[in-house]
Amino acid sequence: MHRPRFGNVLAFATYLICGGGLPMLTHTDVCRGEDEHLRLEAEWDWPGVDIYEQHLLSYLDQVQADEQLRSQVFDFWNDSEAANRGPAFLDRLLSTAELVDPRFAPIRRRLTNFNSPPMQPGDIPWMESDAPGWLQDAVRLACGRSLAQRKLYDESLETLAGLSLSQACDPSTLLFYRAVCEHHLLEKEACVASLESLLARESELPSRYVSLASLMLGDINSVKEDSLDEVSRMMLDVQRRLELGRLGSRVRGEEDKIVDKLGKMIEDIEKQIQEQQQQQNQNQNQNQSGKNQRQQGQLRPAEESRIGGETGPGDVENKD
Repeated sequence: MHRPRFGNVLAFATYLICGGGLPMLTHTDVCRGEDEHLRLEAEWDWPGVDIYEQHLLSYLDQVQADEQLRSQVFDFWNDSEAANRGPAFLDRLLSTAELVDPRFAPIRRRLTNFNSPPMQPGDIPWMESDAPGWLQDAVRLACGRSLAQRKLYDESLETLAGLSLSQACDPSTLLFYRAVCEHHLLEKEACVASLESLLARESELPSRYVSLASLMLGDINSVKEDSLDEVSRMMLDVQRRLELGRLGSRVRGEEDKIVDKLGKMIEDIEKQIQEQQQQQNQNQNQNQSGKNQRQQGQLRPAEESRIGGETGPGDVENKD
């Protein structure tokens, strides 16, 4: 395939529209058939690949890429054409960024290697000045995903909080890992909202997202406030934090909540037992009272029995 050789964004964009080079996927292309009704109901949409193609072209101009680098980027982008949305598209963007700026290579390796220290966007100070905003958002999303996979749910939520569905290159990954964190942290209302928003495009999602999201939705809806199930989940979260070496006020606060909830449960159980005992005593008293009344009823007729009439003095007249 002949490689495009254009010196500016406008020329290369024209080349794309005419049918060559990088793949284009417009909103019209994907909003067809059965999915039309679904897309009208969902609060988010997949970003157009053509938008990110323009972002990449601008990025290449920003770094003053030579023809060899441009050729490498075009080849990789065309070869990975199938990865046009979802987590595959996120990884495609990150891999492309490695080609443009080799400093992204160790970042990506660190994000996927769980034996390495966790990474947050703040650990990459040069990115704010050297990388365009859309790429910073992609790296932030990848950091949030990696933190959630390492069970660093608070840090993941904090990282993902800086992204909106409209600016994320992969809204499905943003919603999924946000829901994973909210589910584990028992943020029920937020978790249900994230999962329902994600599943609004169920037919378009990776199968693993659909399966796990459906399970999480059913599970979080079953959790009742102040139940033993809720307390056991809170205890598991405290255990997770302790295993991560977290000994601060957050852990102590969670422990206090657990103690308070268990104390209330014990009080409720003791109150229930006391009420049952009182009811049993009341039933026993009622039974004993009824028994006494029956016994008294059986004795009363015998006490009132009499031989009929009074007898005379017993004098008998002598008869000669």
